[in-house]
Amino acid sequence: MNEPVKLSSALSTIVPERSNFRFLLAGNPNYFGNLVASPFKPVKKIAGDTAYEELHCLGFDHERNLLEATLHLKQPGGYRGDLCHDGSTEYVRFYIDYGSGWEDLGLASLNAHDVPASVDCAGDVTKPLVYVVTLPIDPRQRCCEHPVTPKVRAILSWETPPPAATPNFPPVWGNVLERHIQIKPHPWNLVCLLESIGEGIGQKLKIPKLFEEVQLHPIPIPDPPPESLATLAKLYGHGGAAKAARGGLKTAVEPHRFGLAHIQGALASASVDQLAITTQIESWQKLGLNWQAALAALAKTQADVTYEECECLGLDYNREWLVATVHVKKPSGYSGNLCSAGSTEYVAFWADWDNTCTWTYLGTVPINVHDVAGMPADGLRYAAILPVNLNQIRRPCAAPRIGRVRAVLSWQSAPSTTDPDLLGYWGNRLDAHVQVRPGLPVTGPTAVIRSLGGIPIENIDTTGDGMTQNFGAIPAKFWYNDAPADAWGLNRDCPFGGTVLVHGMWFPGFKYRIRARKVADPGFVVTLTTSFDVTKWTPGSTTQNPDSTNPADPGYGFFTYLDPLLYLENNLLGVWPTSGDEQWEVSLDIADGAYTILGSTPWYRLQLDNTAPDVDLHIDNGGDCKGFSKGDTLDGHFVARDIHFGGFGLSTHPNTVAIPSNQPTTATLPTDQTALAPGDAWTLDLGSPIKMKPCGYVVRVDVSDRTIVGSQSGGHNYSYTETGFYILP
Repeated sequence: MNEPVKLSSALSTIVPERSNFRFLLAGNPNYFGNLVASPFKPVKKIAGDTAYEELHCLGFDHERNLLEATLHLKQPGGYRGDLCHDGSTEYVRFYIDYGSGWEDLGLASLNAHDVPASVDCAGDVTKPLVYVVTLPIDPRQRCCEHPVTPKVRAILSWETPPPAATPNFPPVWGNVLERHIQIKPHPWNLVCLLESIGEGIGQKLKIPKLFEEVQLHPIPIPDPPPESLATLAKLYGHGGAAKAARGGLKTAVEPHRFGLAHIQGALASASVDQLAITTQIESWQKLGLNWQAALAALAKTQADVTYEECECLGLDYNREWLVATVHVKKPSGYSGNLCSAGSTEYVAFWADWDNTCTWTYLGTVPINVHDVAGMPADGLRYAAILPVNLNQIRRPCAAPRIGRVRAVLSWQSAPSTTDPDLLGYWGNRLDAHVQVRPGLPVTGPTAVIRSLGGIPIENIDTTGDGMTQNFGAIPAKFWYNDAPADAWGLNRDCPFGGTVLVHGMWFPGFKYRIRARKVADPGFVVTLTTSFDVTKWTPGSTTQNPDSTNPADPGYGFFTYLDPLLYLENNLLGVWPTSGDEQWEVSLDIADGAYTILGSTPWYRLQLDNTAPDVDLHIDNGGDCKGFSKGDTLDGHFVARDIHFGGFGLSTHPNTVAIPSNQPTTATLPTDQTALAPGDAWTLDLGSPIKMKPCGYVVRVDVSDRTIVGSQSGGHNYSYTETGFYILP
């Protein structure tokens, strides 16, 4: 156990602006003066306060297109409750700029809690705790001859989500961070081929019409081999062709750097081969290189961070993988450009989960890096991601599990897997403290379902109405991004619909099946046999198919557990395409290779809702699709109803700079359903505050229920309708 400690550097009391944050904003949305255009005057200006949380790193896994932000939670309190309570939310909105302005990529979030300060076995304070949030993106790619190195921005904001498409939003609590990343080139295709040939002859070539349909299809060519020593010597400005070789590179690269593989080959031999070394020396001399000088320089090189450095290390609390951020600092020195094999940054991960000051090796992650012409002055940031199985070390919420983790970075040679302190020639070592998501430990193969429809089992009333529910003081949230189940933030119970995903633990070497049955007719049992794809850590995916789809076979509906350390999605168990609005129950059986059942979960109840809301809309004075004079007021009624009502919105279209419009108003709150038909009243003033122009318009009502559709936050059953009118000249 970590020993509790009182931090002298910690805030002794939570400042009232923090503890009363929600209350203060409810009374004055611009209380802290961070809104650019607001009718409310600031009371106390606070912007970018990082006393409690702070973004420290941004990195990009360019193999899997995962954008990572690393943040520090610095204080033992100030996060609205401990791990047994709801806590608060740290929001991170990401933007990207390819050179023509910021584009909104989306929002990620983290559930933050009060975690007591402590001292670990090494005498180090466990604050800050380091967390990571992840956002998958779909970046723009180009051919390897044209590096894509956009700038990314992250805005961290406590308790208030940074608004969409507002890249200059100043958070009250939090900060803004910008870095450059490198997008992986797409594979060679006809576009790349003709582009390369065209640039060589100074002429733009067009894709022949016959090949337009296949122009983006990858051309199956072998991976490029490592560059030869002669090529690297010329590339980095050594030997007789030094001036021509530099080719615009900002710095030359030392021979003991680009020749590392050759030197290591000689040093790693089981015995000293004097003739082979003589041959090496001579081959270096022919290239104008000094073998002995390079060997001497390498002997003096250890943990050099001139070219690369591990800057951050943290744990993605939601997805449970360790993330190290690697800063590649120079445009050259990485064994070739993006069309070549390049070189490898290795990151070895270690952990001391039990606070015994004994490190356990977890695994090593490679990052392929290259020389990048025109690299931004601040370099490029990459992310090394390692999934970790934390099921055996969880603790209940009353006893936080704080672990020490370590990342060891080494260029071109994999770090030691037995000595956590050993450093290579280039790279460094970084330690951090992380917090493991609480729960009951699972020490062996057992039948487990952790979530249904994206919601943890404990946040579903699985023996009652089958809807979402509070777990103690913790409201229902999606396990993968901590978004509330009730998207309107009212913590209402929610049913399920569409495709229900089943998540749980994987136990390699065993099999499982998932069954569903109707509550009203328990004898009506369906075995899930829908195939699904699981993304690997290495490129590609595995299709999970049942051993048999024949009900007469012993293997009917049984799937084989995969190895969780080999997959990006390492907890997906099954896909259930639902229909209807009844109550169903779901259960999982675990079995050995002979399909002998070893254990089963309880039957977990779910309330289904696959019916769209009722919606209707009409203009009362004058009728639908009629003409009105300038300045008239439209009156009408609308219907927005559902047994599991979510919310509605009224709008007028078009509403553009060229043709602005006023918006309909109603006394009905957007999260209250209307009365039965004809529903509730709405009005639209055609003359105020905007004098709407003569044109055709529509009034529209959009209605969503609060059903969790497709196991995704933001997915709901949805309906809309609209009615038209026009303004006379």
